[in-house]
Amino acid sequence: MRKELEPKLHPGRHGNDDEHLYKRTHSLDIRLSPVEFIALKESWNKTQFNSMAAYVRNTIFKGNEKKIDFYFEEKQQDRILAAKYLAELNKQGKNLNQIAKQLSTKSEFMKQEGRLLLDDLKNTLLSIQEIKDKLSSQKKI
Repeated sequence: MRKELEPKLHPGRHGNDDEHLYKRTHSLDIRLSPVEFIALKESWNKTQFNSMAAYVRNTIFKGNEKKIDFYFEEKQQDRILAAKYLAELNKQGKNLNQIAKQLSTKSEFMKQEGRLLLDDLKNTLLSIQEIKDKLSSQKKI
């Protein structure tokens, strides 16, 4: 996992109700004129936020900070799901290659063995198609 998305183990300072899922590893330094700073401080004092940083984050993200956390969480789950499907596709591809190799190297196959191998090949192709359909339906959701 990237360092930027390192999950929090606990909420931080005592008495803080911060429910943010990830550690805040980046800082933003801005310059304000004295008039701008006073206006920011006055608007912050009118709110229930216990820190100016929390107030500014809420103002920047318009209160949708949790949606950002859920977005990153969904992306991580998508990557895990895609990795599982790719591993299964890799297994099925290996099976397919083994069947094809047996069909091409041994010319003394009986018709029955050839039919059985073709049935295995069809089943493998159907499995691959099912995995592909599942993966594409997961991406649409």
